[in-house]
Amino acid sequence: MNHLRPPRRPGHRRSTATASVLLLPLTVTALAACSDAGDTAAPPVASPAATASGERCATKPIVPETDAADAAGQSAATGVYTLDKGAVKAPRKQTFTARRADRSAILVSGSGRLSTYDSKVTKNGGASSLAAAGGHGVNAGVLARDGGRLDLSGGLYYTTGKGSSGVAATGEDTRATLSGGGINTQGASSDGVFASYGGVLDLTYVQIVTMGAQSAPVATGPGGGKVTVSGGTMTSAGCGSPGVHTSGDVSLSGTLFDLANSEAFTVEAGGSLALKNVRATAAAGGVVLRGDGKTSYTMEDGALLATDGDVFSVRGGAAEVELSGGAEVKTKSGALLRVKGMSDATFRADDEKLTGDVVVADGSTADLELTGSTKLDGKVKGASLTLSDRARWSVAGPSTLSGLSFGGGSGSDGSGSDGVAKKVAKMIDGHGYAVTYDEASSPQLDGKSYRLKGGGTLKPA
Repeated sequence: MNHLRPPRRPGHRRSTATASVLLLPLTVTALAACSDAGDTAAPPVASPAATASGERCATKPIVPETDAADAAGQSAATGVYTLDKGAVKAPRKQTFTARRADRSAILVSGSGRLSTYDSKVTKNGGASSLAAAGGHGVNAGVLARDGGRLDLSGGLYYTTGKGSSGVAATGEDTRATLSGGGINTQGASSDGVFASYGGVLDLTYVQIVTMGAQSAPVATGPGGGKVTVSGGTMTSAGCGSPGVHTSGDVSLSGTLFDLANSEAFTVEAGGSLALKNVRATAAAGGVVLRGDGKTSYTMEDGALLATDGDVFSVRGGAAEVELSGGAEVKTKSGALLRVKGMSDATFRADDEKLTGDVVVADGSTADLELTGSTKLDGKVKGASLTLSDRARWSVAGPSTLSGLSFGGGSGSDGSGSDGVAKKVAKMIDGHGYAVTYDEASSPQLDGKSYRLKGGGTLKPA
C-alpha cells in the first residue's frame, strides 16, 4: 500500500463556482506523486458525428454480466495508491497518476476511508476488458469498491484511453462523495462518474465533460447503483453518450446538460430517473426508456429540448413518465411520445403544455392521463386518453384512441349523455379532424358520435 505524505495545514475553503461553461480538455503533465512507470498517451481528438441529416448515434444497452465476467471484473482492479483500511486525509493539491491498463490512480476498498482536497488525478491507458470496466469500474481514474469510502472536494480528474471512467463506486456499502471540481474523460466507453452493484455517488456542483463514444457523464451499470446530483454542468461530445445512462436510481436537481451527439437520457430496465429544475439540450432525441422490465422518468419544472428525434421513446418493458411543475419538453423533429417493441407506457402530465404526436405501434399500449390545466396539441394514434375537467386536447390530425374517458373535478358537468357531450365540446378541439375511439374501452361515451368544437367528429371505430 502506498502512503501519502503527512497532511499539511488546511487552507481556506474556496467558494464553489457554478458558471455554466464547458470544461475544456485539461493540460496535464506527468505528475510525480503516486505515479507508476509508463508512457503517457496523447489524448484523442473528439470528432462529433453529424446529426443534421437525421443520423443516430445509438447508445449501447447495459448488459448484465455473466458469472465469469463478474468474477474477473472483481479481481482485475489494481491501484497506484491503494487504501483498504483506516482513514486518511490527503494533503491539499496532492497528485495521483496511473498509466498502465486496468490500474486506477486511486483505489479505496474495504474499511478504507480517503478524503482529498483539490487533488489532481491523471489516468492514461485503456482497459483490457470493457466488460470489467463497465461492470466494476476497472481502469477508472478513481475507484471505490467493496465498502470503500471517498470524499473528494474540488480537484481535477482526467482520463484517457478506452474504458476509463473518471470516478467509480461499485459494491454494496461503497460510497463516493464529490463536491466541486471537474472531470474530463477522453476515451470511448469512459463515463464521467459510474456506480454499479449497489455503489452510491453523491455529486454537488461537479462539472463533467466526456469526449468519447458511449461515454455518459453520469452512469450506473450492472447490479444497479444510486447517484444523486445537485447543480453542476454535464457535457458529452461522443456518439451514444446521453447525459445519464442508468439501470439504477438517479436523481438530478438544478443541473445543466448539453449532449452533442446523443439522446438526453437513457433509462434501462430496472432504472429510474428523477429530475427537478434540470435543463437539457440534446441533438438526437429526448428520453429513451427500454428493456425487459420497469422504467420510470419523472420531471418537475426544467426543460428538455431535442433538436432531432422523439421526446420520449419507449422500447420494451413497462415505462412510466410523469411531468409536472411546468416542465418544458420539445423537439424540432419527431413525436412527443412513441411506444413500440411490445411495450406498455403510462404518461401523466399535470398543468403542462404539450406539443407533438403520440404514436403507439401495434402490440404496444399507452395510457395518457392529462390532469390539471394540461393542454395537448397533437394527434394520437393507438393510445387511451383520460382528460381531467380542466385538461384540453387540440387535435392536430386524424386520430385513433384505444379508449377515451373524462375524469372528475370541480365544475364537473355530471354523467349521462348530455354531460358527456358537454365535456367533449369543452375539452376537445377537433380542428376539422376525425377521431375514432374503441367503444368497449370507452363506456362513458355510450357508443355515440359527437361533434367537436372547431369541426370534426368523435365516433366509435
